[in-house]
Amino acid sequence: AGLDEAARQRELLALTQGQVAEVLGFAGPDAVDPVRSFREVGVDSLTAVELRNRLGAATGLRLPPALVFDHPNVRALAAHLAELLAAEGRQDAGEAALTGLDALATAVAELKEDDIRRDVIRRRLAELLATVGGGDTAGDHVRRTDTDGPGDADADILDRLDSASDDDLFAFIEDQL
Repeated sequence: AGLDEAARQRELLALTQGQVAEVLGFAGPDAVDPVRSFREVGVDSLTAVELRNRLGAATGLRLPPALVFDHPNVRALAAHLAELLAAEGRQDAGEAALTGLDALATAVAELKEDDIRRDVIRRRLAELLATVGGGDTAGDHVRRTDTDGPGDADADILDRLDSASDDDLFAFIEDQL
């Protein structure tokens, strides 16, 4: 995950070459030409399944049975794995955000009414709403009003958030999702 695109591509190519070499009993990854077709290097249906399972275990991806037959060679397969991993990374960020919101809802519900951390949470939620783009209207529970300037509108939103009950905040969050 911490690699740039070129380094990720090299790493996945090396991984794929290594797995092909192991499945076919070659001396090492260097014995696998990344542009030769899988058929030319000796991959058949049984070794294709084994290769798919090994790559799935190594990458954590759920790969289709025809994976090797859908890609002509090691280089193309490594590029495909890079695309799949990149797509999964984007989905994981969204899932992590939703999971975090669920955890926040549970934690806030457990706080006492007079807990000072509620004010910190209210302010951070207001900042988060600005980050996700609430626009001119931020939902039915907190609305921006016409005022003399943008600072007044922000202060109005913060005042409304400070006076909102837990139920109002959770309803607002639900409306935004």
